[in-house]
Amino acid sequence: MMPEVQVLERTVRRAPLGLCVWDIATATHSIAGLEIDVVMQKHPQSRVRAFVNRSGIYCAANLPGLHEFELGDTDNADTWKALHRYRVEVRDPADRFLPFSFDIDLPVRGLINWPTSWASLLQSFVPLTEGNAPPARAIEYMPLFSSPGRQVAGPLAVIRAQLREDGTDRPAAWCLLTVSIDATVHGIGLADREGRVAILFPYPKRPRPELTSPPSVTNSIRWDLVLTAYYVPYVSDSVDTPAPDIPDLSTVFEQLNAPRTLFPEVSLLQLEYGKPLTVRSADSSFLFVSTT
Repeated sequence: MMPEVQVLERTVRRAPLGLCVWDIATATHSIAGLEIDVVMQKHPQSRVRAFVNRSGIYCAANLPGLHEFELGDTDNADTWKALHRYRVEVRDPADRFLPFSFDIDLPVRGLINWPTSWASLLQSFVPLTEGNAPPARAIEYMPLFSSPGRQVAGPLAVIRAQLREDGTDRPAAWCLLTVSIDATVHGIGLADREGRVAILFPYPKRPRPELTSPPSVTNSIRWDLVLTAYYVPYVSDSVDTPAPDIPDLSTVFEQLNAPRTLFPEVSLLQLEYGKPLTVRSADSSFLFVSTT
C-alpha cells in the first residue's frame, strides 16, 4: 500500500516572457540551440539566458525587476501593471538563422506576437494558407530568417543575391525581400549586414504537365516568380549610419511600408526545379536596389 502524501505548500513560478520562434523557410517552430538573452534596459549589465520548455517555448526567469511578479499572487492585477523595459536578443551559434533583437515591456500575458505590420503579408503567405500554421496562430511566433550560409536540406527552392544600394554601392543591410508566384508570397528573406540574402521555401505544386513527346523530365519544371524588395537605408539627419550588427525587428518590419525598385528590371524571374537561382543586375555580381 502506497503511503498517502500530503502537500503542505505549493510554489508556482510565472514566466514574464514566453517566446515561440518560427522558421520561415520550413514553417516549423521546434527550433533548438538558439541563444536568447533578455537584458533590462536600466541595467544593461544584467543578462538572463532564456531556456526552452517541453513545449518548445523559450522562457526567461529571475529577471531583474520582476521577482515579485514571478513569485506573486496570480490574481493580483497590479503585478501585471508593473512593467519594465527589456531588450531581447536572438542569436544562432549554428549560423542557420540571422540574429535579431527587439524591445518589449515585461511581463507579457501569453506569447509575444508579431507586430501588426506583418498581418497583411501573413494572410497571403503560402506556408500558412496551405494549413501548416494558421495565420492567426502564426502571429504568436517570432520569425527566423535563413542566413546566407544555411545548409539546404530537403526539397527547398533557394534564391540568392548580394544586394547593393543603387547610387552608393553600399551593402543593402537588412533589406527585406519576398518571392511571389501567381501573386502569392511563397518565400520571405532578409539580407545580412553585408547585403547577402538566401530565400528558402518549399517548391510550389508542380504545374499540370503538358502532353509532349517525349515527356518532359522533372528538372525542366519552371515557375515565373516576382522578387520584391523593401528597404530603408540606415541614415541619421542625412548622414550615413553604419548598419547594426543585429537588426531591430521593428525596424525590419517598418520596411514593408517602403517597397523599392530592383535594377535593372529583374522583378520577373524564372525558377527551375532542383536548381538554385542567383539573381544579379546586368554586368554585375550584385543586385542593386533603389533607396527612395
